[in-house]
Amino acid sequence: MADSVIGIDFGGSGIKLAEVRTVKGISTVLKQAYMPLEPGQVVDGAPLPSAAAGIAADLKAFLAAEKFTTRDAVMGLNSVDDIFVNRASAPWHPPKDFHSAIGFDIIADPSLLLGAPEDVVLDAVIFGEFTDQATEKRLLDVLLCGVTSKVVNTQVEILQKAGLNPSGADLSGLAALRALPLVQRPADNLDVIVDVGRDALSVLIHDNGKPYSLTLQTGAAGQEASRTISDALQDDDVELISREKVVFSRDYRVRRAVDDYCFTAVGAIRGAIQSYLDLRKSPASLAGITLIGGGALLHGLREAIQDSLAISTVIGKFDPSIQGNPERYYLGPVLSADYTVAVGLAMGATA
Repeated sequence: MADSVIGIDFGGSGIKLAEVRTVKGISTVLKQAYMPLEPGQVVDGAPLPSAAAGIAADLKAFLAAEKFTTRDAVMGLNSVDDIFVNRASAPWHPPKDFHSAIGFDIIADPSLLLGAPEDVVLDAVIFGEFTDQATEKRLLDVLLCGVTSKVVNTQVEILQKAGLNPSGADLSGLAALRALPLVQRPADNLDVIVDVGRDALSVLIHDNGKPYSLTLQTGAAGQEASRTISDALQDDDVELISREKVVFSRDYRVRRAVDDYCFTAVGAIRGAIQSYLDLRKSPASLAGITLIGGGALLHGLREAIQDSLAISTVIGKFDPSIQGNPERYYLGPVLSADYTVAVGLAMGATA
């Protein structure tokens, strides 16, 4: 793997790119850029196969115009319909054999990755091993992640036709974790990262940098906020709606629409957290919530989450150890926190 890699984050309205160089554990953001996409080319976090050639041609021209020189690229995976995640107790395997064996375990016990088809690319985060007292079998405590080969192959096709070398992939929610500052907490104090994307809202629960649970939902994604405001105004002007989302609106219709969306988003976040706590083997406290993604800047969302859940809630910032001043980059009204996935993808590839 080269020491410089481009992280590519596919979003519903555009692609975020971050070129990152990592030398001796120190990551430096060399370049960031945003390439808009035509509506409908990416749906629910996944590029449509029929749009792959067009996206690739635009991306190739964009890379040349923005003077990206690195060819190695790692892509984010964020498709609600194609990603399957489950915290599970899996049969024990030696670490070097685990990833090859887990596929056979899932075929034997589909509940390990409920709903996943056979053509799924697997990964797992291992937390530890234990012995089941009832059966005396040795088991692994794992977070299982599966992605259908369909979405992987489509994104690989786009990168290759754009002249890039696909060097890896990661779930977007997990990648973002690398680019954020990690707060050291006492045991059983968990943090929550909420990525408010256009097509998906993802809720990642982690403990000192180790991901414990990842949930993706569409009903509370950023496009739902846009739709609610558009319906309230009876106006589909994209620029108007984008502007109304990030400022305190004087129009009571917008404020009511934003309140309705915040209620939906809070419910989705609360549900994801509660589902995890219900399955956890021991009690835990939520220490803080960090919001990232373009939708995190919806006016009043942070306050609504903090007030409703009674948990300290902040807008995400880059880890101060990352060099190259990534905070200087903006996407119009969207702060640089929207680049955390792209930077995290590249950091993971060069680590």
